[in-house]
Amino acid sequence: VLLDNQGADAVRWYFYTSSMPWLPNRFSAEAVSESQRKYMGTFWNTYAFYILYADIDNFDPTRHELVRENLTPMDRWILSRLNTLMGRVEAYLDDLKMTEAGREMQDFMDDLSNWYVRRCRDRFWGSEMSEDKNAAYMTLYTALHTLTLLTAPFLPFMTEEIYQNIVRSVDQNAPESVHFCDYPVAEESRIDADLEAN
Repeated sequence: VLLDNQGADAVRWYFYTSSMPWLPNRFSAEAVSESQRKYMGTFWNTYAFYILYADIDNFDPTRHELVRENLTPMDRWILSRLNTLMGRVEAYLDDLKMTEAGREMQDFMDDLSNWYVRRCRDRFWGSEMSEDKNAAYMTLYTALHTLTLLTAPFLPFMTEEIYQNIVRSVDQNAPESVHFCDYPVAEESRIDADLEAN
């Protein structure tokens, strides 16, 4: 019944992030729902925000690139957080620490949704495709695309749907599935520890 109502991804995510696998844990539908809302719901809403405005503006990320000079401090901060996240998740997974990796992704998603998107919404509302608006789109696209790849082993079904809609819909040369993609690797040049601390 739980799989029918909330889906396999939600149950998987709950088991990955609720506690270490070797510790006893109480299981309930309510606990799965809470876990689902925290990460999957926020991820989906952030993705939906991007899709809504990208469709309105006919934004195609394959025709643009991240131009460092056009990035605001908020852009550079979330990209730094993203690359720090990639390094931490890789290190945790190398040590088979799925719970810590999942919790790191949860923390990042909170920053992406409740800080980056919330504080940058007006940049997406402009009528013209300015350099600032393009930087906001490319930053959010980069974060969502990378997070989709990072999360794919944890949430195989949801990430596949997001990948098909934000990547394959605009780039037919991209791998056919998120599960055929290489796992993302951090770009050290994008990490600004002082900016993150501030």
